[in-house]
Amino acid sequence: MIKKLSEPHTLYCREEFKQFSDMGKWALRRACKAGLKMLKISSRKVVKGQAFIGFLDSQNTGPTNEEIPEAQDASGPSFSHPALI
Repeated sequence: MIKKLSEPHTLYCREEFKQFSDMGKWALRRACKAGLKMLKISSRKVVKGQAFIGFLDSQNTGPTNEEIPEAQDASGPSFSHPALI
């Protein structure tokens, strides 16, 4: 689980990114193979926050809030069972 939101214009070194994203070495390697872009600056690799946000968007396979009718209704879920009213 991600502990905090990624800042789009922040660069995260590899170790900081692994801690921030709660990914281990192999999970990070698989994420890179799946499309997570890492920048190489000198001999160090870094991840830009915007690249991580884009990667998460590309990996989303479930419905978004716009596709879930209950998410659009600000009044919350409706219950029709008499015991719940």
